[in-house]
Amino acid sequence: MLKIGEFARLSQVSIKTLRHYDALNVLRPARIYPESGYRLYEIGQLVDMVRILALKDCGFTLEEIARLLRTYDTKTVEALLHQRIAAQEQLVADEQARLQRMIARTQQLADADRVPLYDVALKQTEPLTLVGLRQCVATTAEIGPFAQMVMRHCEQHGVASSGPLIHLYYDESQLDEGFDLFVGMPVTALPPSLADLRCERLVGGEQVACVIYRGDYRNISSAYSALDRWLSTSSYRIAGPCREIYHLNPTHTDDPASYITEIQYPLLPACDVS
Repeated sequence: MLKIGEFARLSQVSIKTLRHYDALNVLRPARIYPESGYRLYEIGQLVDMVRILALKDCGFTLEEIARLLRTYDTKTVEALLHQRIAAQEQLVADEQARLQRMIARTQQLADADRVPLYDVALKQTEPLTLVGLRQCVATTAEIGPFAQMVMRHCEQHGVASSGPLIHLYYDESQLDEGFDLFVGMPVTALPPSLADLRCERLVGGEQVACVIYRGDYRNISSAYSALDRWLSTSSYRIAGPCREIYHLNPTHTDDPASYITEIQYPLLPACDVS
């Protein structure tokens, strides 16, 4: 029989830890003298102690360990370990993605003396139903007139907007030149008749990288460049059409310097990027 101090030394844990294990019924002493309260352990209990330390290292809680020690079954432990492995792999992937974002942010700051500094943030999108039109436009000069036409068209059809105008830019690689553009208004309910209008449903729950651009649209490419540089340094890739959200636009103010546009890149999860 070993006194608690001797057993603690052999186990390389503290006496306080052994008392805590006793209180939680994880590892009880082989004998406790009622008169003195002395705890004695058998040398064979080192087997249980090593198992406790191994299970703790695998991420099991003391409550789980107490249950496993009472009915130790290798299949149960294996199944639980597979769950822990999956959780740990996700944690590692999340932290690697965070590290890449920190590196990207550091690069932004290093370039701040020669290019405009934009803060890039990650967000989760909400479900949206958009009503509008999709069209190929040849140049950026055609985007504004097309958006105005869509707004007039929606107004004529009684479309009640529930938020700011949104542009979706589809894959440009399919075009020789220009943009495959959808312009739409978010709605809470579809109008009685869409006529020639188009409905686009954004499912929500997507992760997006976003920047906020303030000012008229002549220099909006600088915000796109900032997002592209961030992407090139991070571990993410674009997973869908780019979005522009016109929080403050010419329908709200006559001051172009006050325009506020949010640019969003839907992303593939970092763990899905090879």
